[in-house]
Amino acid sequence: MPQTSPTHPNASRSGARIATLMAALFAVLMLTAISVPAQDTEAKTSLASVASATTSLPTKARIEEELAGLEASSGLDEALKSTLTELYRRTLANLDDIAKFDARLTELTESLKTAPKQTRELQKSLERQSATSGAQPPKIPDGLTTDQLSQRLNQVLADAAANEIRVSELEKLIDANQARPATARERLIVIKQSLDTLDQDLQQGAPVGESPELTQAKRWATETQRRVLWGEARMLEQELLTQSANEALIKARHDLAALELRELKVQQRALEEALNERRAEQARTEQLASERAQREAEDKHPLVRDLIQRNAALTQALGESADRLSGLRDELARVEAERKRIEDEYRGAKQRLDVAGLTRALGQVLLDQRTQLPDRRQYRSAIDQRESQIADATLRQIRYREEERQLRDLDRYIQDLALKEPAVGSKAVRPEFLEALKQRRSLLGQLIKSQDDYIRQLGELNYAAEQVVLTTQHYDDFLAERLLWVRSSSAIDLETVRSLPAALGWLISIEGWSEVGRALIERLRHSPLFWGGLVFVAVLLWKNPAMRRAIRARAEPVRRVRTDGIQFTLESIGLTLVAALPLAVLSWLIGQQLLLSTEATAYTRAFGVALTQVAFGLYYLRAFRLLCMTDGVAARHFRWNPEVLKRLRHDFGWFTFYIVPIALIVIALHQYNDPAHADGLGRLLLIATMLGFAVFFARLLNPSHGAVSRFLADNPDGWFHRMRRLWFPLIVGAPLALAVLAIIGYVYTAGILFQSLVYQVWVILALIMLHQTIVRWLIVTRRRLAFQAALERQAARRAQAQQAAEGERSETGAVPEVFQVEEPEPDLAALDEQTRRLINASIFIGGAFAIWATWSEVLPAFGFLERFALWYHTGVIDGTEQTIPVTVADMGLVLLILVVATIAARNLPALLEILLLQSDSVSAGARYTIKTLSSYLITAVAFLLVFSTLGFDWGQVQWLVAALGVGIGFGLQEIVANFISGLIILFERPVRVGDIVTIGDTTGVVTNIRIRATTIRNWDKQELLVPNKEFITGRLLNWTLTDQQNRLTIPVGVEYGSDTKRALELLTRIADEHERVLKDPAPLISFEAFGDNALTLVLRAYMDSLDGRIGVITELHQRIYDTFNAEGIGIAFPQRDVHLYTKAPLDVRLQSNDQ
Repeated sequence: MPQTSPTHPNASRSGARIATLMAALFAVLMLTAISVPAQDTEAKTSLASVASATTSLPTKARIEEELAGLEASSGLDEALKSTLTELYRRTLANLDDIAKFDARLTELTESLKTAPKQTRELQKSLERQSATSGAQPPKIPDGLTTDQLSQRLNQVLADAAANEIRVSELEKLIDANQARPATARERLIVIKQSLDTLDQDLQQGAPVGESPELTQAKRWATETQRRVLWGEARMLEQELLTQSANEALIKARHDLAALELRELKVQQRALEEALNERRAEQARTEQLASERAQREAEDKHPLVRDLIQRNAALTQALGESADRLSGLRDELARVEAERKRIEDEYRGAKQRLDVAGLTRALGQVLLDQRTQLPDRRQYRSAIDQRESQIADATLRQIRYREEERQLRDLDRYIQDLALKEPAVGSKAVRPEFLEALKQRRSLLGQLIKSQDDYIRQLGELNYAAEQVVLTTQHYDDFLAERLLWVRSSSAIDLETVRSLPAALGWLISIEGWSEVGRALIERLRHSPLFWGGLVFVAVLLWKNPAMRRAIRARAEPVRRVRTDGIQFTLESIGLTLVAALPLAVLSWLIGQQLLLSTEATAYTRAFGVALTQVAFGLYYLRAFRLLCMTDGVAARHFRWNPEVLKRLRHDFGWFTFYIVPIALIVIALHQYNDPAHADGLGRLLLIATMLGFAVFFARLLNPSHGAVSRFLADNPDGWFHRMRRLWFPLIVGAPLALAVLAIIGYVYTAGILFQSLVYQVWVILALIMLHQTIVRWLIVTRRRLAFQAALERQAARRAQAQQAAEGERSETGAVPEVFQVEEPEPDLAALDEQTRRLINASIFIGGAFAIWATWSEVLPAFGFLERFALWYHTGVIDGTEQTIPVTVADMGLVLLILVVATIAARNLPALLEILLLQSDSVSAGARYTIKTLSSYLITAVAFLLVFSTLGFDWGQVQWLVAALGVGIGFGLQEIVANFISGLIILFERPVRVGDIVTIGDTTGVVTNIRIRATTIRNWDKQELLVPNKEFITGRLLNWTLTDQQNRLTIPVGVEYGSDTKRALELLTRIADEHERVLKDPAPLISFEAFGDNALTLVLRAYMDSLDGRIGVITELHQRIYDTFNAEGIGIAFPQRDVHLYTKAPLDVRLQSNDQ
């Protein structure tokens, strides 16, 4: 942040007088503008007369008195009473606003008097501190211990954090203060218009027949509202008057706080250096002591030697920790400097754009700044690595603290260790071992403190890196929104042509290619991974013919229905993708080596980036061409037309040889960062690339003789065919339009848009393959289902014929005991058609999202759609109620939600049914339930999303829901509820006939399920009719929904003093011996609690069914009682002990019965 230079006192006073005079003149003009013209001469007043007129305003006490009287009155009409209450409350709110604006006006007036003096004092303080701050670095006393240095550092860190927050808040105030005058003037204009409207309302008389109370209340509300606006206008005028003084004061405070922050940072670095040096010195001392102790320990006891060696490991860890701390300090300084640079550039860019707008020169500067922004991915990767380091350091610290806690009492530690190693307690070993333990305890304490600092500095470094990422993201979005439309270069002229020889010379220079050769040779000498990559590419080239043969071999099983399967298609696609790797991997590998080489130069790095980026496009083109090879995936699995495949192979072949070298040179020229080369040869080759794409699109997509011509001929009624005269010129014209932009000077715009266009082509190619793969799976599934259905029909006909033959031989027919209802056979053709529509729509929507992502570089430039508000609604953001606009972008999102929901609700059930048809365990009712619920779910989610996006809340539509509720509530509520609940039970099947359920206080067997009610027969053979709504809306316990396995819980209370272990063993034996108790899950016996009267034991056991549950409980109770009685374990019963307590002795008398 640039420092505010101190000014001469006379100059500052002169400037203040001029600013005050100009502000006063502006205030007079505003007062004149706000004065309300009357319709007659006597009514013409100034704002001074307005102020005098406001003396007749009611007081808060008067309004509160009127409200109290209104609440006490009982004879007024309710509508009039409600209106008066609302007007009085509005008047009270206006009076509060008047007081608030008057207080703010007083505060601003006082600020205008005191701000210049405060600013001068702050500037003097700033001058004094500036003169002394950089004179000499802060001196750290020599006698401070490590703990004292750490305490001082923590205090400085806390002060620096507080000052940093203060500086940030002051910077926000400075930015807001710069935009405040324009906002205030706009508000003054609105206030003038509102005052005009209120004056017109006041001049109108009361309506005929209106009650005097209502007229007076309306007038009070209007006059107070007028006074509120007038007070706000005075406050805004005073704010404009004090704006310059407040701005100077805030800047002075900011500069002083920034200076203090810098001084604190200097103190922090000095303390960190001193602390690190002290710890490094301690580490060296400990290292020397450890080495000496190791030499002296050669003749000592093995336990002592082992402990000294472990102390040496701690000493080494202490030295490594000191080294890590030293490196972190430098990294933190670098990251903070990077953050400060980006923040300054961001703030400067906003200020320059606000002042001068986006000019070509400024746009070029901002473009250069954008290219210098750090890579956020690298910062995030470093943050993740440091998080892992923090976790590891925390674990180490926990181990150190645990060991340090054990060593606090060394005598006890030696005593405990002597139980395992008696030699430690001997007189010969104990002193040496004790001395080594003391050294270890000291080392552990130092390591714990060092780890504390290490974790803290890693956290600070991560916080600083996150701030860099956040600031970079904001700045990049800011630039992306504004730079897309800037003209980055002049139009192509003779200078462009004159620069070609130099660029061509650079391209074919012997020196440059010698640098490439030297870099690759250096990598061959020192990089085993390079050799491994080359071997991998060689193996791929060697196995390429075998992979092609394997692809063709997997097409043979596809010819027959019995052997066909989607796995052959997936395997063939995988082999094709692998077969397309060699050239792309080689390009990427060489590019990476050129970037990593120690011999790398600007020339080699430019071609390294170019080779790396070109590799992905080369892979896409090669993979798609291999998919279209003879007897390949597209020919045998997707069944594409041979003529179409021949044209695709030809077009992708010539396009690959044309586009890859040109794109390589274009990227290298732009990466070399020579404006002359990039603007000359780079721009011309970029235009050639765009023209090549246009020709490729024209040949491939021509509706008459292109690769899509046969598809259009086969679907003459499709929208793709009907709109061919629209999409074909748009697709071919897009790269041509970008070429024109590059010619006239919008090279940056054309490059960004063209990059998104290329990514879009790759996405479309991937979506085509995904679509064809899904369609292929659908065809295979349909063929398999049809084949299985045919086999089942054939088997059914044979069984029917056999049964008929047996029936003829039998003398009497038998009536089957169970009637079987055949499920209707699904219409596979209709399901296939619906599923295809869903797949097409899903691919289209997925492609739209993917294309949207490819244009992410451009999307911020279309942020203007967020600025066109259609209406506003209130919402709570961060705990405060705010006005939220509904924009054109929101309406586009609503349309997208409706389209997606409509397509999904109509076609998704068909896909679900095809998937469910492949499972024999899913019935027709279950399939119908899943289909219906999925449609309802999609509709509900879409409704909620649209409802939320448009800004509606429950309060705005509750009247509609209330009306519907009233309509349903008259007579049909229960019937409709039970009917719908019956359908849910039949399809969802939460209860079935034969299930044992508990609903309310009734447990029984479900005997019948009807539309309105369900019949339950309890154990007393009584039948209970339960409305279906209770099964859906109430609590239901189904004992046999999945299986009949259930658990018994038997609490047993035994007397205090009983042998609980024996009791638990007896319970275990009783449960194991019972034949109805399951072994898996095993019974669980537990000692649950110490009760008031008993020791509570609980036996939990499982049964395989509910049959005989009561009998099993009875048998277990009886066996427990008998067994405990035989073992002498008493069953407890409630007891009470009475304790008598008194401060005086009790008077105890013995009296015979005779007396």
